Amino acid sequence: MILRRLSQSLKQQNWTAIWIEFVLLVAGVFLGIQVANWNAAQQDNKREADFIERLERDFEKIDARLTNNISTWDVSSEASVRLLADLEAFKQQGSWQRSKPEILQDLDDVTDGRVPAPRAATYVELLSAGQLGIIRNTKLRDALLDYDMQVGYSQTAYTVLMQRSEPHMTSIVSHLTFDGNRSRELSNKPIGPTSDRAWSDVNLQGLGTDPKLKVALNIYAIASNNQIRVAKMHQEKARAVMAILKPNTLPPEGTQP
Repeated sequence: MILRRLSQSLKQQNWTAIWIEFVLLVAGVFLGIQVANWNAAQQDNKREADFIERLERDFEKIDARLTNNISTWDVSSEASVRLLADLEAFKQQGSWQRSKPEILQDLDDVTDGRVPAPRAATYVELLSAGQLGIIRNTKLRDALLDYDMQVGYSQTAYTVLMQRSEPHMTSIVSHLTFDGNRSRELSNKPIGPTSDRAWSDVNLQGLGTDPKLKVALNIYAIASNNQIRVAKMHQEKARAVMAILKPNTLPPEGTQP
């Protein structure tokens, strides 16, 4: 309609009308572009809010898993220290100073462990879709990148430490008896540092006289302590993200969120 009137005004050389119609045309185009941009911005804001909410859920789960990992490795480290003390007493006195169930529990804890927490699924999705820029907070983007890099370091450290300790597992498990029936009974129970174990018995005499046991326990003690340090660095990076996502809502260190 505006273009038709503008054309007629040009034919009639009605310059006042021409300017009015031209201004209206430009204003209409400008307003149309602004409305389109506003709608696009609103959609981007909604998508950003959705991704932020998903990231919050991701990192709450990651933090809980890292807390569990640290607890598990701490139990493993303490168990190896107790067993080394038991072994030294056995060599001096010829008998184990603690009960078989206590020693059996520590032996299982020594060989227990947890794999590192994974990458944040939402962050991976944003990277894969090339949509990371929808997160406008540059500090959050940097923190997400730092966490993602830490996952790689943690996985590498875990692999190296497991490769170092696994060859020494024989010195421990060769003296243990595995109860398959009990293992099936435990399949529906929650997994954690205080869960019941599937080992049913241990040959304490053979364990105490195994010349490789001390080396094995020392290796596991060192590996556990290193895993604790790595898991704490991992959790520090995760909580840096959480501090940006939800300020002042972090749980105390080493506790469940």
